[in-house]
Formats: sequence, C-alpha cells, structure tokens
Amino acid sequence: MERGSFVLGHQLTSDQLDARILNYPTITVPERKMTLNTSPVGIDRAILFDDGAYNNRDIQLILGFEGKQADSNIQKFLSALDTGKYIDFQMYSDPDYTYQLVRQSTGTIARPTYSDSYRELTITLSSAPYRYVTPAQTATITTSTSTLVNPTNYVAKPYIKIIGDGAITLTVNGIDYNFTNVTGSIELDSAMQNVWRVNGGVMVNENAKMAIGPFPTLKPGSNTVKLSAGTATIEPRWRTL
Repeated sequence: MERGSFVLGHQLTSDQLDARILNYPTITVPERKMTLNTSPVGIDRAILFDDGAYNNRDIQLILGFEGKQADSNIQKFLSALDTGKYIDFQMYSDPDYTYQLVRQSTGTIARPTYSDSYRELTITLSSAPYRYVTPAQTATITTSTSTLVNPTNYVAKPYIKIIGDGAITLTVNGIDYNFTNVTGSIELDSAMQNVWRVNGGVMVNENAKMAIGPFPTLKPGSNTVKLSAGTATIEPRWRTL
C-alpha cells in the first residue's frame, strides 16, 4: 500500500476520497480482561480472575482530505463507519492485517486558513482487540486429513461451511464435532458461537444440529482437520494482537 493510503470496508479507498492518513497511526495495546480481588486476608497477592479475552483498543488517526469535495468525502468516510457494526479497515502502516473498527468518539474537522479545498479530520476509533491476517485465507476440507498451519501466537476461531447431508463429524486436532440431520449445508462461526444454514436467502437457525460443547478452534502451529462425509470450506481467520 502507498504511504498514507487506506481501505474501509473493502470498498471505500483513500483514492476515492482524495484522502491520506497524515500521521503514523497511534494504536494502543488492548487491555486483558482481568479482575484482581484484594479482599482475601493473609494472602500476599491479589487473586486473579481471568476472562481469557481483551477489551477494544484505540486507533488515533489524522486524515487529510483534498479537493472541492473534501467536506462531502469526510461525510462518506464517517457514514461508512456509522453502521452499528464493526467495519474492516486496512492501512498503509500495517498492510498485512485488517482491523475491525467502530466509531464511538467525536472527531474534529479543521480547515487551514490558506486553503478552502483542504480539510483535516482528527479522530479516535475503537478497534476490536485482534487484527486479522490479510488477505483472508480459505481451505477445502474433505474426508482426507488436511493440515492447516496457524502462523500466529494466538488461537484462531474459524468460520466453516460444510456441504453434505445426514450425520457429519468434523474432526479438528483429534476432537470430534458432531452434526445431525444436515440438509445440503450447514455453517458455523466459532467466534460468534452460532450454527445456521441459508435456505432461499433466509438464514435458518441450526444450533440444535450441533452437539452441545465448545466450538472448534485452531491452535498456533499445525492443526489437523477432516470430515467423516461431504466437503467443507474453512476460513481460519488467523489473528494476532
């Protein structure tokens, strides 16, 4: 990516907006979700309660918009963020990763006295704690064992779509995940812990067709994956802090 460039939501680019990131983005390290209990008597340290997760991080940006459409392009940028859900964001300073952003705070728009066709937007955005390896990878899984290598130091929570019918077992690193009465296809998202299928463009809840238990994850390093029947497409979603 060129210096200062960015892509928002895989569609809106800095070139389309005549915009550039002016600063080297300041990105905080996400805080671990952990509670310290200091009330126990006679213990020389706090008792830890670790949630095994992280809070969002902040990304501070200064963006310059050029041309007579500068004000309009700032509004396009803000409206692309204000969807009520996380939006993917790639930037020149970290081109191999995608961040997931929402806008919670206010921003400031400045106009220098020397130009009526240039604006600077200073804004702090909230990012989900993990950044994801870009471009996103996919793999096809069959009844033969496949090996997927997680290049990061963190457990990945994949998206998987299984094509098949009847009873199907997905085996990941020797752990079986059982599905019953599959009708054509079934999809699962380990991050959202949800199972569904799409029927005529309508999403149908299929959580009852997956045996109760944890969702599949992919550990750092090598992971073995196979199916008892059918085929599957897996998006590993490799991620790091």
